Amino acid sequence: MLIELLSKTSNVPESKLLSLSLTASRRYKVYTIPKRTGGDRLIEHPSRELKAIQRWIVQALFARFPVHEAATAYRKGTGIRENAERHRQSKFTNRYDFSNFFPSFSQDRVLHYVSEQSKNLGIDLTQRDLDFVGNIVCRHGRLTIGAPSSPAISNAMMFEFDSRMHEASQSRGLVFTRYADDIFLSSFEPGKLEGLEALILKSKRDIPHLRLRLNRQKTAYLSKKYSRKVTGIVITPQHTLSIGRERKREVKALIHQWIKGGIEPERFYYLKGLFAFAIDIEPQLEARLMEKYGKEKIQLLRSADFDFPIGLI
Repeated sequence: MLIELLSKTSNVPESKLLSLSLTASRRYKVYTIPKRTGGDRLIEHPSRELKAIQRWIVQALFARFPVHEAATAYRKGTGIRENAERHRQSKFTNRYDFSNFFPSFSQDRVLHYVSEQSKNLGIDLTQRDLDFVGNIVCRHGRLTIGAPSSPAISNAMMFEFDSRMHEASQSRGLVFTRYADDIFLSSFEPGKLEGLEALILKSKRDIPHLRLRLNRQKTAYLSKKYSRKVTGIVITPQHTLSIGRERKREVKALIHQWIKGGIEPERFYYLKGLFAFAIDIEPQLEARLMEKYGKEKIQLLRSADFDFPIGLI
């Protein structure tokens, strides 16, 4: 059913789709990028053709499976700002991290989950459909960092865990969110964030499609006394959101380079993205930048149609 529908939608013969699925693991560009905390992160980036099919499968199948509201990553209307916003008024926050998050979802467990959810929703999938989905969304038997399907699949497969954590947190008067592999639990009162590692382990127990392990080296205990950083956003002691001093200095340095005409195209596009992020988190920052660099230039930088400038001054 699924393969036939994809073939009709894309005008690609079923035989070609099946052949592509059998060679899908070889259709990736593999490289590493440096982690902020040190070391390298392996990225497995699918070919354009494979990526298009992965996105189609997400829309046709995984988008129909439930995702909990506590999951703030990779969902329309949520993101790192929303994740931090939910913890803004609290006073104490614990952060926990899962090791090797995407690769922990094996192809067998993905297919077990898809099979069960499809039956529950009355979606007719043959074994051929299931094998096709597994080969397309996994590489060498696991989800990857780099495939556009991995975030949606993991969010759906974490639904039961997120539900258990949400209910347990509410009963304790805590705020719970999960941003991909990062878990944040906040309290308005001291002494309520103890024993939460055991709660996390209990919440994932007996969920057959999960094989998650905590990375205890990344566990962090944050409090209102100092600035808390939640998904890269600083929650100040005054309960406001901030991009932090270092990023503000970076924004100003890049704007200065841009105005003086000494910025490379790649850095310029990075500046545009960083600037958009900065004023989304701290809207008042835009007025201060206008005062420092001029209203016209800051409005120009904000314009979506403004491309890399040549001879700005």
